[in-house]
Amino acid sequence: MYLKSSSLVLFIGLGLVISGCSRIHSSVRTSYCQPAFHVEDPYIPLTNTDSLLKHTTGLSPYFSSHDLLMANATGTLTFLEKLIQKQADSSLAGKVNRLHLKNELQNRLLLVSTELNSFSAELDCEGERADQLASYLDERADHRNDLLTVASITVGALTTILTVAIPSDATQKTVGLVGGLMSGGLGGSSLIKGRKVQFDHPRNVLRDIWLMPEKSEVYTPFIWYMLNEKSFSNEHKQGIIRSIHDRWLTLAFDGDKGGKKQQLLFGKGGTYKAEDLHTRADLLNQLQSSIRSLNQDLQSFVMAVNRLP
Repeated sequence: MYLKSSSLVLFIGLGLVISGCSRIHSSVRTSYCQPAFHVEDPYIPLTNTDSLLKHTTGLSPYFSSHDLLMANATGTLTFLEKLIQKQADSSLAGKVNRLHLKNELQNRLLLVSTELNSFSAELDCEGERADQLASYLDERADHRNDLLTVASITVGALTTILTVAIPSDATQKTVGLVGGLMSGGLGGSSLIKGRKVQFDHPRNVLRDIWLMPEKSEVYTPFIWYMLNEKSFSNEHKQGIIRSIHDRWLTLAFDGDKGGKKQQLLFGKGGTYKAEDLHTRADLLNQLQSSIRSLNQDLQSFVMAVNRLP
């Protein structure tokens, strides 16, 4: 009878362990944040800043060097030069021509503004995607730990009751040993954070920020130029992309450039733990803030264009 009771304790404990440690079978393989189609912008900004400023002296009375670089970034430099050249023409044809140029310039500015907003939206979506799955894993882990805690308490209580009720000293020791091992095992299992899930991102918006290639296949030429041009950073010593990279290296990876975590975050995806998903969401949020801050440069340039006589 007592052996059957011991077996019952073992059965209950194992059942609780199994129910608390069930594996996650679902996987997120397709990113719903990826754009349905890619818009190709044929305009490529000039990268030689010194030469650019040297050959646009005719615009210097109207625009700062920062605004001239913005004109280069947005592809509106030619429109501005034509507007300045034709401002002395007071004929009807001249006015119509200037109105046409301003309309094309505004259309170009609208395009780059939507580029910033659409890319920010993709980053926001990717961040929420990672956060949601991380929260799901956290909730499953918390639920599992609750079950393991209850199971450990239950096994401990049953072990105590059985050792008191059983008269045989040998059987008491056996039940106590089995119960102690199971209770300890259940308690130790609650410390294991092994829940993982497949998380893929074939279009990885973080990859080029980390690798810093000369040309990006993810970012538009306009955004990529602004991220790399040091004139658009606060201290004007290095590009925004380099500042982001250095912050990630120091704060997120503790100076480690080639760890497995980097391969996971900046590759095409893989098996993620909750903490990895939280890290990815943090990096995406930081990047999104930097991309959105470019709107301030664009706003300054638009105001300068509106001040043209």
